[in-house]
Amino acid sequence: MNRIPKRLNKEPLIEAIWQVQFDPTPPGRIGDLLPGILFAALRNQGANLQLQRLPSADLPAVVVLSDPNLRHVAKYRLEDKSSPFMYQVGDQIMTLNCRRPYSGWGLFRENVLSLIKIVEDSGLVRAPSRHSLRYIDFLTLEPPPSLSSLQISLKLGAFDVQSLPMQTRIEIPDVNCTHVVQVATPAQVGFPEGATVGAIVDLETLSTGSVITWSAIAGQIDYLHDRSKALFFENILTEQAISRMEPEY
Repeated sequence: MNRIPKRLNKEPLIEAIWQVQFDPTPPGRIGDLLPGILFAALRNQGANLQLQRLPSADLPAVVVLSDPNLRHVAKYRLEDKSSPFMYQVGDQIMTLNCRRPYSGWGLFRENVLSLIKIVEDSGLVRAPSRHSLRYIDFLTLEPPPSLSSLQISLKLGAFDVQSLPMQTRIEIPDVNCTHVVQVATPAQVGFPEGATVGAIVDLETLSTGSVITWSAIAGQIDYLHDRSKALFFENILTEQAISRMEPEY
């Protein structure tokens, strides 16, 4: 079993996302009021944010509620161009996104807890129903579509599909959580320095316990982080891949 490093000097992570879903109370109210509350609270903390209304905000509430694919779409985005953090809010969803460069778990966790307190104090969302941590990694250690950096073995009948273009989604049960692993190769990601082709590993870890209060969620995020990190290093990356990413223990 691979050891779990404290950090990787050659970090493959391109985005970390904390997401919470909730029931609208009443329908349409949260997505219109909460962005302003977040904007004011975060500006008071020193954040130089810009509030952006997204095209999905123009959809009628009756249309959104009647289509399950639209219920968890963000209506507003708050971001500071000089910061990797971005906030998104909809009628039934809120996310905190940390893009490259990753801040590290300590600062990301601090921002999640601050966000939870702001929302709890607002009194707008009384019924959080689901939350998760999601990490999107982009691997370029091997020429795509090779998956030799991953502990994955795939065959389709007589065909070895290990080095063929593919997309796959796997749900893995764990203690008090579930991991959803999605792998896609080849995948192209655009960076400021130009587009690069590699393999995407999208790992989302969801709590399977009964989420009743915001304090319960705050108490679970460290556990979700620890279980997600353990799965990634012990069961997804190979030992050779970890070594090439210059780990620190």
